[in-house]
Amino acid sequence: MPAFLTLSDVSLAAPDGTPLLPPLSLAFGAERTGLTGANGAGKSTLLSVMAGALSPGSGSVARSGTLGRLLQSWPDAGIPVAEAIGAGPGLARLARIEAGDGTETDFAEADWTLPQRVTAALARAGLPEDALESPLGTLSGGQRTRAGIARALLEAPDLLLLDEPTNNLDAEGRALIAGLVRDWAGGVVIASHDRALLEGVDRILELAPTGATLFGGGWSAYAEARAARIARDAAALEEAERDLARARAEARAQAERQARRMGAGRRQGKAGGIPRIVIGAMKQRAEGTAARTRTLGQRAEAEARAARDAAEARIARRAPLKIGAEAGEAHGLVLSLDGVTARRGAFRLGPLDLGLRAGEHVALDGANGAGKSTLLAVIRGRLPPEAGALRRPARLAMLDQHVSDLQAGETLLAALRRTHPALTDEAAHALLARYAFRGERGEAEVSTLSGGERLRAGLALALGGAEPPQLLILDEPTNHLDIEAVELLEAALADYPGAMLVASHDAAFLAAIGIDRHLRLAAGQWAEP
Repeated sequence: MPAFLTLSDVSLAAPDGTPLLPPLSLAFGAERTGLTGANGAGKSTLLSVMAGALSPGSGSVARSGTLGRLLQSWPDAGIPVAEAIGAGPGLARLARIEAGDGTETDFAEADWTLPQRVTAALARAGLPEDALESPLGTLSGGQRTRAGIARALLEAPDLLLLDEPTNNLDAEGRALIAGLVRDWAGGVVIASHDRALLEGVDRILELAPTGATLFGGGWSAYAEARAARIARDAAALEEAERDLARARAEARAQAERQARRMGAGRRQGKAGGIPRIVIGAMKQRAEGTAARTRTLGQRAEAEARAARDAAEARIARRAPLKIGAEAGEAHGLVLSLDGVTARRGAFRLGPLDLGLRAGEHVALDGANGAGKSTLLAVIRGRLPPEAGALRRPARLAMLDQHVSDLQAGETLLAALRRTHPALTDEAAHALLARYAFRGERGEAEVSTLSGGERLRAGLALALGGAEPPQLLILDEPTNHLDIEAVELLEAALADYPGAMLVASHDAAFLAAIGIDRHLRLAAGQWAEP
């Protein structure tokens, strides 16, 4: 199978020059490759290098096929959809010819198949043909992704690059992306944390500061191999810790044996009968032996410590989150809506009835634009209802996809004290320690946090008040998390005893945290889930 793109000893670096990945050599042909790794591992950087938008730190990139990227944003939102999908000039040329104003150049460059291909691309992407003249800015985020799909279908590159393509998409949009990947005639490279999407790839390339590892198969095969590797690394770490303990014990034992020998020599010298010059030589030899013994012991201990540190670096030690204690005590209904209506611009929500009981985990679903964000704004008190009765708990907490309670420029401790001013410094430090921010890590600036650390910090802010919330609301919490952070959140929420209302299109996430009931909105009304 010919390669459309080949990387030869390509290394990656962050904008500030920090190395992201050791040299990588790999070919990409007509297969589907998933890119995984922690946020900041270099997935987007690698895609930009492959596309030619960035130069690698070292090495070379050979392209023998056409490349394209799935566009999800455009610098100018005022351009018409026809231009956004790359068909504007071609359609305008055909329009001039049909109007009798075509030039020789127009006739020479005319693509007479373009209108049919545009119609087919728009239909497959789920956009109406009458949207061609609409400004791009009038489309929703999901519709703009659909426009990107239409553009990719028209360009039909040999190798298509996608960067987190399902973020902010509803179930229908995710299905469109999955279909695009499944049916693509050439090769596809996808940077994603969407496990359902990664299930359909042929191989997964995992990026890490220590290097890149290639796994055959989709997500299930990768997860199995990763679990086996983590188990091996954990066993290696345990063995390395035992070796270090043995090295330390042996060093102490040797030191004690040498001390006893030196003590015996001193007592023999005091007993007399041995010339002073001999005693001095014996003392010198004993001190030399003791020094060599210490050196050998220190060397053995240092080697064992280095092996332990290397084993510890290989294993992804994720401190588990236990947030059950932060669930507010509640009984009966914690949230009720009785004929509630609300309006946001031209959109009208309701009338809606809803009852959510203590300890219940409820998923809120619906296509983009169905009213989920409007409903959450009403429940949180950010948007007053026009009619109906709303009873919500006195204490509720919110965790959204951007962890927006965190503000750039402040430390974790400052963010916690701002959110919960009643906490003492001691209580604030103790709370941060429960979320794995111990000691000086509590003074870390928000801008320096990884995706997983932002998640921990967001949960600390949401759940860490003197009186825990009676209802926890999560709004697309997995959109910008890497896979390990998503798994961390799943493990934390699976046993959460409090009431939860979760808006998410991530079916795997919802299954993992244990949902008792599904609610679905359609055009501001309840629909069949």
